[in-house]
Amino acid sequence: MSGPISHYLETNVYPVLVPGLEALLEDAQNHDCFERKITKFNPCDFLTEWLYNPRPPLPLFLQLSEDQAALLIQAFWRGYKVRVQPAVQELRRWQKALRERKNITKIVNQFWSQHEDRARSVMTDPPQPDIQVLSPTPQGTAAHSPAAPMTPEATEWPNPKFLTVMPPSLQSAANLSDG
Repeated sequence: MSGPISHYLETNVYPVLVPGLEALLEDAQNHDCFERKITKFNPCDFLTEWLYNPRPPLPLFLQLSEDQAALLIQAFWRGYKVRVQPAVQELRRWQKALRERKNITKIVNQFWSQHEDRARSVMTDPPQPDIQVLSPTPQGTAAHSPAAPMTPEATEWPNPKFLTVMPPSLQSAANLSDG
């Protein structure tokens, strides 16, 4: 029986399960499971733990095919040949000096911390507007404005002609009518 199911079992299941079963038998023997009828050892729990515990990964040379390994080696070699060129080395030295001189990560962190602090202060202490609301009527002005307490001088209302802006030609006529 050499079908796809048996091939799958032989390549994927048995290489993982057989060492687990061997470890199960060793641990069962350590707990004297073969001498007693009832023990505290639970083989299902042991096997579940053993299968779920991380095992060391396979080395890379066992995971890659020959073609994949050849591609990796060729890519590394091409990268090495480019990196050893004098112009590329000079560019890399310049970039390193620029990074050290500018320390871009520090600048970016400072920028965001300043903006976060500013936003935090606006959220916690909103600025109080310096607006004074005045009523359009003289009666409402005294009640709504945060002015000093009312005094007898403050209760006298100004002459309306001083509140209006008149063109100079009409101001002379208004002065004539008053006098």
